[in-house]
Amino acid sequence: MPVLRALKIGLVIERGNRKNLVALVAVIIIVFGFMFYIQAQALGNQIVEKKGDFYSAQATLSKFQVKDASETGDGSDLYKNLVKQKSKIALQIASLTMDKQSLYFETSLQLAELRKEAFELEGYENIAELLPSKLQNSMNYLYFKRMIDEEKDTQSNLFQYIPFLLFFFIHVGAGWYIFISFHTSSILLDDFEHTSIIQGFPVQFDHYILSKCIIAFLSIVTSILLIFICAIPLWVLNGLGNPLEPVGIYVGNATLISTIQYIAMSVGYMILISIFVMLLSIILNVLLKNMYLTLFVHFILFFLPMIFPSLISLIPYNPFNFMNFNDILRGVPVDLAKPVDISMNLGLIIICICIILMLFVIKTFFSTGKIKRA
Repeated sequence: MPVLRALKIGLVIERGNRKNLVALVAVIIIVFGFMFYIQAQALGNQIVEKKGDFYSAQATLSKFQVKDASETGDGSDLYKNLVKQKSKIALQIASLTMDKQSLYFETSLQLAELRKEAFELEGYENIAELLPSKLQNSMNYLYFKRMIDEEKDTQSNLFQYIPFLLFFFIHVGAGWYIFISFHTSSILLDDFEHTSIIQGFPVQFDHYILSKCIIAFLSIVTSILLIFICAIPLWVLNGLGNPLEPVGIYVGNATLISTIQYIAMSVGYMILISIFVMLLSIILNVLLKNMYLTLFVHFILFFLPMIFPSLISLIPYNPFNFMNFNDILRGVPVDLAKPVDISMNLGLIIICICIILMLFVIKTFFSTGKIKRA
């Protein structure tokens, strides 16, 4: 078959391509870098995190004149609410210090309820930036209510296998697009430097492109598998962790899914984004015939919505709004100055449509004749 012959030729060429080895080494370094980062920053240490919340609560109260916060005092309703929030955060710290996790969950739910009340009080907009957003608070409320309803009395350790993978995939969003952009930026250009190899075989351009896509896809899947493999020492040393622990996401409204569902969803999005970037790199390689220009276009298209968030509300169906899938799952666009109600369900549809269009363009305009030097 022509495709198999093209794939065989591509594998021969790729065997000596150091970029694939560099990509795999980069994945290993990044995974272990995440482990060192968690350790260095004491991430997952609830007491440290809650002390940060306590100082934030103090900073919020400093915006008010000292008032009597009692029920009959002269403080505003918002001021009284914030004083109660500070008290609940202090109780959270005390419950964690005494290792009373169930009390911590109950106090956290009460804190979420207080914050929900604060959203409706006069003057809240003046201190909104110092508190969790409405969406984040809704996710927190759902999480702690679930933990109480299921009578949980423990939380996972980030140095366990599943919790670490969750942490990794929650933060990998933007970096994954950049990684794949570098990995595929010269997907065709490398082989054009080896015309003596290519010209010795009567390979049609469409078969050649398909073989390159298969090889690049296999390399990408290997990189994802390597993430899971590199984290195995945490499983051996600290255990598996709870794969069913709930995680808050936004899919049109705040909801909870299990940790293992979030990881599976992330892997699915990463594969789909990889195909999108790979096809775009092929088109840019053919049009621009330069790796650096290809990377430049990738980064311009990717970073523009981040640098100018107003573009998200102006062009909500731009596929690059969905490339940082973690932000979409957290509902970040909903909390912009001009809120945009977009979710990954919409993103999946748009990305799939773009992939089909790019495949059509490649098949229609780039698949005639034999391979020629770029």
